[in-house]
Amino acid sequence: MADEGVSKADFAHGVGTFHLAKKTGTIDYVTPVHTATASLDMEDGRIHLVGQTETGQKLFDIPVNPQRNSCAPHAEEGTFEEFVPVSPDLRRIILYVDGSEAAEFSRGKAAGQRGITLGVSDKMPNKLSLDAQAAQAPGVTYKVQAKPAERNIWQTLAVGLPTPVTEVDVNQFPGSKSIEIRVLRSDGFSEAEIFKETKKF
Repeated sequence: MADEGVSKADFAHGVGTFHLAKKTGTIDYVTPVHTATASLDMEDGRIHLVGQTETGQKLFDIPVNPQRNSCAPHAEEGTFEEFVPVSPDLRRIILYVDGSEAAEFSRGKAAGQRGITLGVSDKMPNKLSLDAQAAQAPGVTYKVQAKPAERNIWQTLAVGLPTPVTEVDVNQFPGSKSIEIRVLRSDGFSEAEIFKETKKF
C-alpha cells in the first residue's frame, strides 16, 4: 500500500479475533473493498494474514495490527481488522498467531440459485419483498442496494445476507415514482451484480 496510508485497488477487508497465549483466533468476516488504509503499528509481528493460491503458493504475508481494550493495552487477546491485496489467484486467507495456524477463510462458491424475484406485499404496499430460492454457501454473502431511478448513487440497505432475501421500504425514497433495486453477490474477495430491477409506482 502507498506510503501516504491510503490506496485504491482491489482489497479484502478482514475482521477477526486473536488470543496470543492460546495461539488461537478467528476470521469473522471478509468483504471486498476498493480503498484500503495502511496499518501503522504492527507491534512485534506475532499475528499475520497469509494469502494463498489453490495450490498453496504464498501470495502475501501481512502482519496484522492488533486492537485491544484501552483499559488493557497489553492484553493477550483482542480483535483485528486488516486490508489485504486481492488477485484472481487468491483462494484463501490464513490467520497465523505466534506461528500457529489459527483460522482460515476460503473464497466462497455460490450454490445453485433459481432466480431472484421482487414483489409488492399485499398487506404492506409500501414494502417490496426480495426473494430467492438460493442455498446458503460458506463465504458467500449478498448486498442489497436501492436508489431512485433518476439518481446515480446507490444506497446500501442490507449487507452480509446469507441469501438475497429481505424487504425494501419504499418510504425511504419519498417522492420517487420508480425505484431501482439490485443485488450484489460476494465471495469475500470480489463481488458481482446478479440482479437488477426497476419498480414503478
